[in-house]
Amino acid sequence: MIVSANQLVAGCIVTADVMGKSGLPLVKSKTTLTESDIFYLQKLLVKEVAVASHLEDGTSFVPSKEPVQQKVLKKEMNFLDAYEAAADEHQKQFASWQHGAAVDVSSLRKKLLTMIEKLAKWDGNIFNLPSYRKQNDYVSDHAIGMALLAAAVLQRAGYTEADINQTALAALLADCGMAKLKQPYHLQKRSLHALDREDMEKHPTLSYRMIENVSLLSTKAKLAILQHHERADGAGYPLRLGKDKVHPFASLISICDTYHALISERAHQRAVSPYRAVEMILEEQFERFDPTMVQHFMQAFLDAQQKTTVRLSSGELAEIVFTDSNYPARPMVRELESGEVKAMNEYPDLQIEEVIQ
Repeated sequence: MIVSANQLVAGCIVTADVMGKSGLPLVKSKTTLTESDIFYLQKLLVKEVAVASHLEDGTSFVPSKEPVQQKVLKKEMNFLDAYEAAADEHQKQFASWQHGAAVDVSSLRKKLLTMIEKLAKWDGNIFNLPSYRKQNDYVSDHAIGMALLAAAVLQRAGYTEADINQTALAALLADCGMAKLKQPYHLQKRSLHALDREDMEKHPTLSYRMIENVSLLSTKAKLAILQHHERADGAGYPLRLGKDKVHPFASLISICDTYHALISERAHQRAVSPYRAVEMILEEQFERFDPTMVQHFMQAFLDAQQKTTVRLSSGELAEIVFTDSNYPARPMVRELESGEVKAMNEYPDLQIEEVIQ
């Protein structure tokens, strides 16, 4: 009979030579095995041995059942796991860029596409992303936040998968040129001086130069990286382009950049609520952004807030019950304790202070 080496016991009689990798027998036929022989065979990773149905003393040999190897099920990566992996990769690469390394776009793209895939199954609110994870590194968290927001907005608006992925990748890489600046301005707890701002405004150009020869990025994506700080009124940087010359995807990245920065804790500024961030974007939309992209962003934002619980400036918890698309930052809410429904347009002093998960 053929048994596993783990089933052998002292007294088993080998009925066929046990051959080694060298072609020579490790144990010859008709050998009666000892404990030492069995240990030797197991150490050499011998899988099977032919033995007689009886032991040396004449008793029947009944092999014991091998312990069933429990298959270890690998935990499926979820969205937040994918986010963590992408943040780690971005942090490592950013540090390497500061020392002259090239951008490994392929690796970052792979991490990004995994996040976008997992995002479809995630039941969280992408427009409140900082509340789901403790911020470890603002630059990396911000790059990922911009990329995921851009992907979510374009998915909702029905753009092609190619445009979604390329724009998200452009958002992820838009600030890679920050690694080449004289100072880590994102860590400073004061407003930038004129010379600091002049240096800061170089980063879109530096980002573009770092990726301009990368074949994995489309021409539209490269333009979006270069132009993501341009403004509709021509007061942006680095090229001071007018609205007709700024690519819409660059404007979308600018919107996502502004929004994610506002809802995140920064060294020089406290986070605001998502609804306050939306108000601030709307206040500047005509001077800064492409109107179609603003509309796409606001619609995706509103879809994500349905039945969301919020904390009002009155201290009450409330549920979003309806939002007029003309007033995305002033929804109708139902206070959870009293049940009273309030149209926030009728209460100008009432604000949404926090979006609860």
